[in-house]
Amino acid sequence: MKTKRVNSAVRSSKRLLLSVPLILMMPIAHADWGATLELDNEVDRYKKDRRSNNTASLGLGVEYRGEKFNIDSDTISYDFSNKEKYAIEVILKTKNRGFEASDRKIFAGLSERRDSIDVGARGIVNTKLGPIVMDVTRDLHASKGHDADIQLGGIAPHSKHWNGKRELKLAGLVGLRYQSEKVVDYHYGVKSNEATASRASYKAKAATTPYVGVEAQFNFNKHVSINAGVVYERRDDAIRNSPLTNDKKDDVLGTIGLTYWF
Repeated sequence: MKTKRVNSAVRSSKRLLLSVPLILMMPIAHADWGATLELDNEVDRYKKDRRSNNTASLGLGVEYRGEKFNIDSDTISYDFSNKEKYAIEVILKTKNRGFEASDRKIFAGLSERRDSIDVGARGIVNTKLGPIVMDVTRDLHASKGHDADIQLGGIAPHSKHWNGKRELKLAGLVGLRYQSEKVVDYHYGVKSNEATASRASYKAKAATTPYVGVEAQFNFNKHVSINAGVVYERRDDAIRNSPLTNDKKDDVLGTIGLTYWF
């Protein structure tokens, strides 16, 4: 088996730099915080060949658990409700990963696609079947488009990393995601000045993506936890038909993160 180079570009460090000053402004009582090293294959949404020089991304981030203010995974949130059964939050997150021309051979000649910075609202309802999580956001940094997602199941946002004993949590999930035309065209479209003999120009439309998956959280002790997840997505034709992707009908995306809690 060939070993492929991991791109350790510090895209996730943007969240780290943004998170630290926010944490410093929050009260530290009844709060936990940690540092996370996370690996994912988001770049595999795009076409690759044997010469592809990047198959995964390694990033550094911050985790924070407070009464109302939280940072988990790729989301910074503030809860206005402070209820056990539901939450109404304002959120800041990165939903769509960008790329640089050097990330893969197929990106040669393309202008940089920046990571999104999405701002919006999220609702969480805790049920017997698992959490129902709904969010609507707008990208203020890259595409200027809108994104909406509804999901049932998975590890609940702000889940505690330590309940006094070592434990493993497993949770299935199912969801549906909508990306507006601006979002899809920014990340999967090809401008006329980027077209080549082997890459036609492409104007993408809005996309709706159903998905299923499983998430896991393993707490070794009070200071160390691992989070992992695998998601199967059914591609919308707007993404499938892009010259930047292959003709696959689906994507399988995985992530794993190691967190040290202070």
